[in-house]
Amino acid sequence: MYENFNNAESYDPGGAVLGTFGWFVIFAIYFYFAFMHYKMAQKSSQCDSAWWAFVPILNTVLLIKMAEKPMHWFLFLFIPVVNIFCFFSLWMNAAKKIGQSPVWGFLALIPFINFVAMFVLAFGSTQTYSSPSSSPMTGPPSKPRDKAGVS
Repeated sequence: MYENFNNAESYDPGGAVLGTFGWFVIFAIYFYFAFMHYKMAQKSSQCDSAWWAFVPILNTVLLIKMAEKPMHWFLFLFIPVVNIFCFFSLWMNAAKKIGQSPVWGFLALIPFINFVAMFVLAFGSTQTYSSPSSSPMTGPPSKPRDKAGVS
């Protein structure tokens, strides 16, 4: 009824290789996202604390600082369902603060798309968004007039 199993004969080295490879992939993905977060922090005037991107809890505090939200938002992240909306708001505000469209911040939380979105947020060109009414010039510049007033 009971068979005698010898552990030495039933060892499968393929499982160990897949396990090691799986951990390597997990660490590579974590390092990718941490490095993108680090580059974003450097762009958002958080250079002194940019290394926080590599520390698991501190990277969330760094995100709150990048989005320029008060620190009590950290407590909101522990409330179920509320944390989803808070993370979307934090990422969208952080994207605005580094000069990107808030859409990239929204896409940073969607699986598989976030690989591209984080790259764009970290290395994309920064743009300043201004309203049309804030522009002092409304038309093309005029030609300078000579002293006689005749152009």
